[in-house]
Amino acid sequence: MPPLHLIADDLTGALDSAAAFAGPDRPVAVHWEGVPAGLAADASVALDTGTRDIGDAAAARRRVTALATRLPDGGALRFAKLDSLLRGHGAAEIAAWMAVDRPDHCIVAPAFPFQGRVTRGGRQQVRGADGWTPVATDLAAALESEGERVRLCRPGDAVPPGVSLWDAETDADLAAIAATGLALPGRVLWCGSGGLAAALAAVMETGRGPAPSPDPLPRPLLGLFGTDHPVTLLQLDACGDDVLVLPDGGTASAARVAARLAERGAALVRLGLPDGLARDVAAERIGRELGALARRLVPPATLLVSGGETLRALCQALGAGRLDLDGALLPGVPCSTLRGGQLDGRGWDGVRVVSKSGAFGDPSLLRRLIRGGAPDASRTAPQPTRHGSPWPHRGERA
Repeated sequence: MPPLHLIADDLTGALDSAAAFAGPDRPVAVHWEGVPAGLAADASVALDTGTRDIGDAAAARRRVTALATRLPDGGALRFAKLDSLLRGHGAAEIAAWMAVDRPDHCIVAPAFPFQGRVTRGGRQQVRGADGWTPVATDLAAALESEGERVRLCRPGDAVPPGVSLWDAETDADLAAIAATGLALPGRVLWCGSGGLAAALAAVMETGRGPAPSPDPLPRPLLGLFGTDHPVTLLQLDACGDDVLVLPDGGTASAARVAARLAERGAALVRLGLPDGLARDVAAERIGRELGALARRLVPPATLLVSGGETLRALCQALGAGRLDLDGALLPGVPCSTLRGGQLDGRGWDGVRVVSKSGAFGDPSLLRRLIRGGAPDASRTAPQPTRHGSPWPHRGERA
């Protein structure tokens, strides 16, 4: 398998999609402070731009341009990660990478059928209680506004030169698109979500390892939740009194969490914020307070985090340099190891991290993760890990 160069607009997105290409014997380094110095041409890397929620598409474009320019040339698979709900500035970021790389083909396939997101007639649709609903963003129109001519395609079509936007409603559709694109000569820029990433990895490497263990995650387990997405809030509700709602990350709050960890081996924490806070103000406070809380605690065996902004803020607060990604418990729930993070003699280096986006998962997902049980008993999923168990012993380098 060739090395991977992936750019995503948030940290959970980078982890979600890069997980398809990772394993304990082939970790993918995930960075949020730019392209690491001295990156070898044969090294895999996933980069978080942190641009999902910024209001300026031009700033997102400049950020991707700067990152893409610093990536080494070679035979790497280039992957622009798109949010499957088309949040963020995907069209601007695709155009920026194309301007740097000048690929012969740009294959855009944002569908993620496993999560109920499909592409029909060039429009992204999401499955809800009332059926299928188109998302707000018209990706083809957005790409056209960036000066890119877009051709709409379906599985089985020949890949045209330039930008093509592909319909896909099943994993088989994505597999067909991946196989067709991988057979092309010349440079290809792949653009999609975790669905396309999984399809590409499966086509390039057919061997599968054992499924992840359904046992509970290693304890003590500290869960930190900064997202206010309704999906995650429902998941926390299902965990009952395992959840602590704290006012801040101060000494008293840390003492409550430490006591809960000592008593039960697990604590799931979210902040109680006043109503009416602006989103950017709330995000800054959540990152600051959860970071302060983590610094006051003994590092756990497992750190469980929901929300890309929260995970990035925590890594920065702990002084971490990167996450070494080595697999996933299931699609959308990647596993990684924190690297760096030595604070006041408390070593966070080597702590296992399980993460997910705020919008991902059924209502009982978090409860199953902390208490054990099949990773997702409510539906059949593709094998998420092809390279063995995602849980090395504590302190073992992934």
